[in-house]
Amino acid sequence: MIKPRQAVMDMQAYNPPTSNREGSLRLDFNENTNGCSSNVIKSIRKIKRGTLSTYPEYTKLRKELAKYCNVKADEIIATNGTDEAIKTIIETYIEKSKDEIIIPVPTYAMFKFYAQLNEAAIKEINYNGDLSFPAEQILGTINYKVKIIVLVNPNNPTGTSINAKDIIKIIEKAKRYNSIVLMDEAYYQFLGKTSIPLIKKYDNLFITQTLSKVFGLAGLRLGYIISNKNNIKIIKKVLSPYSVNIVAAICASTALKDTGYTKKYVIEIRKSKKILYRELDNLGIKYYKSDANFILIKIGIKAAEFCNKLRKKGILVRDRSSDQLLDGCVRITLGTIRQTKQLIKEMQQIVKEINPLLVFDIDGVLVDVSKSYRVAIKETAEYFTGKNISFEEIQEYKNRGGLNNDWDLTEAIIKGNGKSADKKKIIKKFQYYYKKLTNNEKFLLDERILKSLSERYTLAILTGRPRKEAYSALKRNKVTNCFSTIVTMEDVIKQKPFPDGLLKILNQYSNSDAYYFGDSIDDVKAAISAGVKPIGVLPPQDKSAQLQKLLIKNCAKKVIPNINKIMEVLK
Repeated sequence: MIKPRQAVMDMQAYNPPTSNREGSLRLDFNENTNGCSSNVIKSIRKIKRGTLSTYPEYTKLRKELAKYCNVKADEIIATNGTDEAIKTIIETYIEKSKDEIIIPVPTYAMFKFYAQLNEAAIKEINYNGDLSFPAEQILGTINYKVKIIVLVNPNNPTGTSINAKDIIKIIEKAKRYNSIVLMDEAYYQFLGKTSIPLIKKYDNLFITQTLSKVFGLAGLRLGYIISNKNNIKIIKKVLSPYSVNIVAAICASTALKDTGYTKKYVIEIRKSKKILYRELDNLGIKYYKSDANFILIKIGIKAAEFCNKLRKKGILVRDRSSDQLLDGCVRITLGTIRQTKQLIKEMQQIVKEINPLLVFDIDGVLVDVSKSYRVAIKETAEYFTGKNISFEEIQEYKNRGGLNNDWDLTEAIIKGNGKSADKKKIIKKFQYYYKKLTNNEKFLLDERILKSLSERYTLAILTGRPRKEAYSALKRNKVTNCFSTIVTMEDVIKQKPFPDGLLKILNQYSNSDAYYFGDSIDDVKAAISAGVKPIGVLPPQDKSAQLQKLLIKNCAKKVIPNINKIMEVLK
């Protein structure tokens, strides 16, 4: 095999995932998800056979592009997509192995691709941590070695835009150092601003735009360069004379006249953006405010899983984790309102699947039982022993472990005080007392926190309560529907500290992580045996350092003072 130039050998191939997209909701490439104007399709149908057998002529297209951009015909030239525009400008102005090019990153991959191909010295400057444009760093890097400064406004994939004053500062400093500014405005219609007027004042400014995005003509590959007429004359010398095909030229002419279609589409995209922002807030997903037709969201280590799950649902989005600063980030193209609602519906379920499964004990965690079950234990034990039983003594027995069931706990206290009683009689007396005390129970988890959790996570309950009493407590507080699964005493043979109840819940879901929130060492032991992360919750009746140490000693991952501090665990 004959080897190519070393620069080509050193290049990293650009392989976007462009296959197997047909039939899916394509929110991965920032395309117009509604398609092009219907007038464009009509113009294609009118094309005559003879038109396709002749070389294209661009005079009409050039005039229409100029009118749309409010420039003169000699200040604009059509290209085969903005890729050819970028390639041509870099080829025209970069002296191989000599000139430098400044590229703020992360950004569109083709800038670096063509810079490498033309053997430019590449200076990548990271966007700021909040993905805002690094204006000061760019200004501080411009010198006589720099031939091109790349600006993308709004930027892809961050969606962030550049302050107009910073644009002028960069252009003016570049001019002092005999450098050009290559500004890509592929998404400017969504921003509502363009730097085109600046070409009248600055002869070192090149602007590239495209019909791929808002016009919905990505498949026809048509872009254009706007600059000073002398610059365009030079570009024309380098550009292939027939790179834009005749069908693209005809369709572009039609599309440019139908500005009502693009304006309507931009309005709908902005509405979709607000809808998606609102839902992302509900789901607790971090996102970056975007001035384009896409939103960058932060999923974290499960970004790939998130994308794969959406793909299985027929929705394509783009994992951008490999880009600088974007580890764990996913880019989502904004579709129509209907498409956005479809996306949200699937996201709601997927977020619950990739987030940890949250399992709660009821007593002492979700419900304050200090004036119900604890009183029933005390009164039942006192009835059979004839002795005063303190709440401290009850908690002491509880802390020993192995007494998760309150009937068993009551029996152990009775025996520990030198008395014995038939278990059935203990249970009957216990229930007699408890039924009088149910109204004393208070639900502990704040309603707003529970609502937020139920939107973001799959919630389940594992309790030692009898089924009737478990559901009764949840119904009284109108929270039953927040929990997908409720496992009670009757649902498993072996109670905590055995893991059977947790395993029964885990088998129902695909979540790779799970937490169990409990207030006793039996809860902690059950979680560990089930491979679940145990989180200790101090119950209302015992906030002692002793219990906290006991839970940690038995391997609780964390202990929180009450369940309303749950976000300290999940953040």
